Amino acid sequence: MMATLFKLDHDELARSALELRVAMRNSKHREIPYFKEIIDQELDHLQPILDLCIAKEMEEPFPLIDYVNPRIFGDVLSFPELTKPYYELAGLLRGGMTHEEFWASEYTKERRLPRQMRENLRPSTDKLNRWGF
Repeated sequence: MMATLFKLDHDELARSALELRVAMRNSKHREIPYFKEIIDQELDHLQPILDLCIAKEMEEPFPLIDYVNPRIFGDVLSFPELTKPYYELAGLLRGGMTHEEFWASEYTKERRLPRQMRENLRPSTDKLNRWGF
């Protein structure tokens, strides 16, 4: 089977992932213990994906919407300062495909993690450190 064509914009992925990470870390809702706990859990869950995007090492499209429980950004953390960068990143991770192309592609059907996560590798720290992380 031939792979679906895609083009990831690594600069935009890095910018968007960093924007989401900063928004989650700086959210005014962190002052409320309930939201702080959920935000911290989601930051931990998203960390490998955000790291790959920031380090510009994401190799193929990724169904972020399937990776995160839909209730998180669709309900519990549905604050505009968090949902805007989250949905922007999810869109960029489609690799330029339309919604229909992406949902019909092997990237969604196979529900596979990025190669680096499948192989349990972390992005190189020198690429992350230039962003201050």
